[in-house]
Amino acid sequence: MKVQKVGVVGLGTMGSNIAIVCARGGKETVVFEADAQALEAGMGRVRAFLDAGVEKGKTSPEERDAMLGRIHEAESLTGFEDCDLVIETITEDREEKNKLLRSLNAVLGENAIIASNTSTLSISHMGAASGRPAQTIGTHFCLPAALNRLVEVAPGLLTSDETTAATTAFLEEVGQTPVTVKDWPGFVINYFLVAFQNDCIRLIESGYTNPADLDAGVRLGLGYRMGPMRLLDIEGLDIHRTVSLSMYEQLKDPRYIPPPLVDRMIDAGHLGAKTGRGFYTYKSAGVFGVAEPEEDAANARDLSRGQPIADAVQKVGVVGLGAMGSGIAQVCITAGLDVTGVEVNAEALEAGLTRIRRNLDGAVKRGKMDEARKEATLARLGGSTDLEALADCDLIIEVIVENLDAKLELFEKLGNIAKEGAVIASNTSCLSVTAMAAKTKDPERVVGLHFFNPPYAMRLVEVIEAVQTAPEITEFGVAFCHRIGKTPIPVKDRPGFLVNRLLVPYLNHAAHAYDEGLADRESMDKAISMGLGHPMGPLTLIDLVGADVQTFVADSMAEELGEARFYAPPILRRMTSAGWLGRKTGKGFYDYG
Repeated sequence: MKVQKVGVVGLGTMGSNIAIVCARGGKETVVFEADAQALEAGMGRVRAFLDAGVEKGKTSPEERDAMLGRIHEAESLTGFEDCDLVIETITEDREEKNKLLRSLNAVLGENAIIASNTSTLSISHMGAASGRPAQTIGTHFCLPAALNRLVEVAPGLLTSDETTAATTAFLEEVGQTPVTVKDWPGFVINYFLVAFQNDCIRLIESGYTNPADLDAGVRLGLGYRMGPMRLLDIEGLDIHRTVSLSMYEQLKDPRYIPPPLVDRMIDAGHLGAKTGRGFYTYKSAGVFGVAEPEEDAANARDLSRGQPIADAVQKVGVVGLGAMGSGIAQVCITAGLDVTGVEVNAEALEAGLTRIRRNLDGAVKRGKMDEARKEATLARLGGSTDLEALADCDLIIEVIVENLDAKLELFEKLGNIAKEGAVIASNTSCLSVTAMAAKTKDPERVVGLHFFNPPYAMRLVEVIEAVQTAPEITEFGVAFCHRIGKTPIPVKDRPGFLVNRLLVPYLNHAAHAYDEGLADRESMDKAISMGLGHPMGPLTLIDLVGADVQTFVADSMAEELGEARFYAPPILRRMTSAGWLGRKTGKGFYDYG
């Protein structure tokens, strides 16, 4: 069966996006909304999105008009009687959906397919209730559906192979990328996304961070195309609450309970982009691609006390010239600062300095700098095997092994070596900066500067404020990062800081779900990477990080936070014991032989 004519029931944010996808793909598209006002609003969203495409030069006026010409408004469900496939996008309520599917079954042709855009409910249950179980299937589009090509295709237990094949072919014809997933609450994407979003909301609710910093941290630190708070605004807080509660009711997992802040924002009418205000304030209400957030003046930072300290830095010490330390040293010399790198022995020192030279040689080959600039940059680099060589540094950055005892011993030494007024920083990704500061003579001048790997390519730096850190030193950390061309986000000294605080439980969740058979590794990674705009799927990322590293960091955070979900799941412990650590050993979730 070939799908020629499509119906869309419900013209909210998702329905209007799906109508655009179908019309853009050349399909005659019939849309229906029971409420006339909602229909008008939905068609307004469609026109606004297509008009924006013309204004941005992505669509010609003729193409826009042709797409609008393929969308037809139905006065009732009987308008779908000659459709080959009808996609429902109504509220995430099982009884309402079942009622609708039964009504569609009564008007559709014998071979027509009913597709549900549900993101949490059972397709098997809906199929049985519809009256045509073999021709009922899940097609979960991802927001913003007009721009996000991934669609989760979820056959129910009674869905026929012919229905799955015809639906998959239709999605490919309209330019989408279908991935077949298990009929499970949340399928793959929302199974992980909703828990992750709730975690993000809790951090905002507690005052741990703000929406702009959280989004910057996730985009720049993890490479996501869109920050989670911006995505929530596009989805709508009312929709998120409905989806989250639906999943909690089915799974009884507290990760899916929407935080109280969600209810307060809904009560205030702050639903997101569609109402003009959510976690961000928008210039005007509308759909993604039309509603753009305003600059948040409230998040502007006063750096008046820290800026002079940052401006006065001339010489930086870097202790540890491994992959991360050499990268930080390279960033500093490229920014015009003198750097002294210190290593435990001459061999390690030369390896670190050589790594920097090779990186700069590569920059010359790629046309990023000329030979003269490279030589001038390297002239600012020095090295030693003696910590006393750091005595004249304005800033000392520790980048040694991620072991608290080793760092505490080093900080005690640095506290005695650093000159008066110097700032000492740690590049730790999960350990207590407060404990390190306590080992120095001037703990108020200790701060965390957590760079991301590789430092010369990654823009994000977490500026970690220990309990003792003076306000002007936190400001210094932010200002110094700006000076060397980085994007800083200030965070408190808490386990995992910001990025790892969100990443570690998400990776644990993914590893455990894979172990429980939620999806095969390729489907899971493809759904997450394409559907959510992540640079790679969670299992691929664990292989890159190392199962042993994920286990160590997860357990360290769990011990301090006292939350079971932070402990590494059994599969990671088994993989670590077997030596299946990922890329570095040639085998992890994937084989790298």
